[in-house]
Amino acid sequence: MLWAVAGVVCGPYLFFRGFGLMQRRRLIMDTPRSTIRAAALGLVEVSGKAVGPYTLVAPLSQCDCLYYRMVVESNPRGDLQEKMRELCAPFFLDDGTGRLMIYPEGCELQMPASSDRSEYGKMAAAMVSRSAETPEFSQEYCIRPGDQMFVRGTLRENPWAKKNPVAESSELSRIGPGFVSADEAELLRREAFPVLDKLLPSRAIASDGAFDLHPPVILMKGEGPFVISTDSERDLVAKLQWRSLLYIWGGPIVTLWGLWKIVSYVA
Repeated sequence: MLWAVAGVVCGPYLFFRGFGLMQRRRLIMDTPRSTIRAAALGLVEVSGKAVGPYTLVAPLSQCDCLYYRMVVESNPRGDLQEKMRELCAPFFLDDGTGRLMIYPEGCELQMPASSDRSEYGKMAAAMVSRSAETPEFSQEYCIRPGDQMFVRGTLRENPWAKKNPVAESSELSRIGPGFVSADEAELLRREAFPVLDKLLPSRAIASDGAFDLHPPVILMKGEGPFVISTDSERDLVAKLQWRSLLYIWGGPIVTLWGLWKIVSYVA
């Protein structure tokens, strides 16, 4: 009976969710695809290789990355709680025609988890609370140097195109919208690997070449979906298509099944 009630409640949600996914698919298909050199301000879709001047250390997988997002779930008092932490070094996309700075905060990540645990770690525990409640589940997502990425977002003039002498007054200050500086990345690396020799530099270089940390334009969240995916545009559209069809057809079927079970039970 509980499953039947759940079907009646969830069926309409799945139905309308399917139309939302179909609209998302249409938006991606209608957004102009561009090379980085030819990208115009506004909604754009670009693909390329993730590059950057230096890397961070991901807290769970401990791999070198340009960006990570960690989601921790806990159930301290019977109420599921979720907390998220994300950090990003200067992150660029290179498609061979140029490099484009991307600020991934608030994006929808479409990629497999780099680490998937039903356990903890010191950083994960600290994210949940200071009352020593142990996380029950944690997931980590990373963008590594060299990863092939598809990005749909808003290309805009960079408000941080000029270095702010107040906001970036020290070597540990965040860069522009909130990129981790090279020295902060170094401190995080030494926290993750205490055995490193403090007298020797350990900074990991993401790729060769000079990077403009205050470029004239930046790709970030704006109007419409902001998606960063390891899938190509074609694969992403195909996944949205079959998921939308599954929800649109499956929602009514689940609802009708739930109503039939309820009527059969009452009768």
